[in-house]
Amino acid sequence: MPVLMVSRIRFLEHYLDNYKEAGLPKGFYCIDISELIEIFPHIEEDRYLDIFLIEVIDEKNKPIKKFAPFKKSLSLEILKLKVKETISGFDVYITKYFICLPTNISNELGIGHNYKVTFIITKYDSKPLATGYLKYIGPGSEKYQKLFKNIGTKLLMLLYSIDNETLHEAILYVLNAYRKLKNREIEDSRTWLRKALEKLEEIFNHEIKVSKDESEKYPEYICKLIKALKNFVNYGGPHEGPAPEHTTKFILYVTKKLIEHLSYSIYKGVISIDSKKPSNSNPCKGNKKENQNDLNNKK
Repeated sequence: MPVLMVSRIRFLEHYLDNYKEAGLPKGFYCIDISELIEIFPHIEEDRYLDIFLIEVIDEKNKPIKKFAPFKKSLSLEILKLKVKETISGFDVYITKYFICLPTNISNELGIGHNYKVTFIITKYDSKPLATGYLKYIGPGSEKYQKLFKNIGTKLLMLLYSIDNETLHEAILYVLNAYRKLKNREIEDSRTWLRKALEKLEEIFNHEIKVSKDESEKYPEYICKLIKALKNFVNYGGPHEGPAPEHTTKFILYVTKKLIEHLSYSIYKGVISIDSKKPSNSNPCKGNKKENQNDLNNKK
């Protein structure tokens, strides 16, 4: 289960007085995850959360950075700290939980104190928190429910469950295609779907072993399916009139199911991929010339 969370960023100064002499920064910009701990109290300090940043908002609630598609995940250590809060005019120290952004990331994004960040937590201690649903936490997180409902939620479920790097990148592309489709940016959606399908072809750049439970021509069949989907995408390319929205929805759905299938096949050992051994011949690339001939015949 991914958790989508909106939370405040605080600048926490370094506890060492001689941080300069030690070559350390003055402090770090840290995300308050105390509300997450209230809902999931089994989460412990000194463990790690894997997160994807979605959006950064300044102290005046103005978005300053959106991530589309999501960047690579960050693995951040959970810290338990006592911080000063002013309540009814009195300063008190309260125990809170934080994950702190690396200095290079906070500098790159221009993050400041009291900014807010929207992010997706995909794993805790290298494992999902729970299964079967998407949890929203924090003020303002509800606005994302419309964006990620239905197929969007299923895409996020894939996002946190897939470990294969190539499939993971492909699902990021499909998720971005979904967001473009929701905004009725059909041509842009098809562009991201094309990138996703091209990324899936890269799986066969490596040596693949097929189990006895499946046909030895399995890679060839998958490549033919990818080719057919690419043809669907390409015929909606530059032409008179808008790209057909209904076809784009169909391609997105089938591409998502294809990624699910490939992920399941890898998990169950139906196919095994040796990323260190390049393939002698990629059946998808072998169809490249055939794909171009198909397109030329349609012109």
